[in-house]
Amino acid sequence: MKNSTPHIIFLKEADSTNKEIWQLADSGQPIPEGLILWAGKQQAGRGMGTTKWHSEAGKNLTCSFFFKPVFLEPGKQFILNKCIAISICSTLQQIAPEYEFRIKWPNDIYYENKKISGTLIENRIQGQTFECCVVGIGININQIHFPEDVPNPISLALITGKQIHVKTCLFKLNKNICHFYTILKQGDHNKINELYLKQMLGYSRYITFRKNDKVFDATIEGVSDYGKLILRDDRNNIREYGMKEIEFLL
Repeated sequence: MKNSTPHIIFLKEADSTNKEIWQLADSGQPIPEGLILWAGKQQAGRGMGTTKWHSEAGKNLTCSFFFKPVFLEPGKQFILNKCIAISICSTLQQIAPEYEFRIKWPNDIYYENKKISGTLIENRIQGQTFECCVVGIGININQIHFPEDVPNPISLALITGKQIHVKTCLFKLNKNICHFYTILKQGDHNKINELYLKQMLGYSRYITFRKNDKVFDATIEGVSDYGKLILRDDRNNIREYGMKEIEFLL
């Protein structure tokens, strides 16, 4: 994927940007890798599972990218999550360099203990081939007020006190995704893993978790190739946890 002028489809309003790209893919027309579908207003933004993504019209970046990562083994698909997470984190760091952003496993981006960005990656695998995927990204940029039922949200405007051009954020994000996706395509997984851990919230320090009704402290040792969180508790036991199996208590 070349780091050139991106191919962008802008919709004033969309149900879900991921859903819109899948409809294009299933229509039979050829879709270039790196296609971006950007919506000014997203009516039914989604996160993992039943999670919903709230975004005020015109205030934030809600978009989806289309990729064909056929070079990746299906069993190692989580490395793409890492690639996207470090791309978003790097973009926010470039826009607001005096502030510190961190990746909260698996791919949310946080400022301090508040969420500024979420990602939903949907993969299509045929046999042993990673055929294609759609990466939906939401970044809170200029929204100041959020519904009370949205947990711990924050935006760039709330952090910096400034209004920021949404399209500028999109172009910076695309540039970073192109850069890190190229590194991934070249097979340098060590570089991607190193950057992911470096930017990871809670890496190599004790933080509090909850699994079911049990609360405990542990350090994050890393993330497995399959995307499981590797924790070492205060008794030196090492265990792996899948998504939605464990909760951060920040």
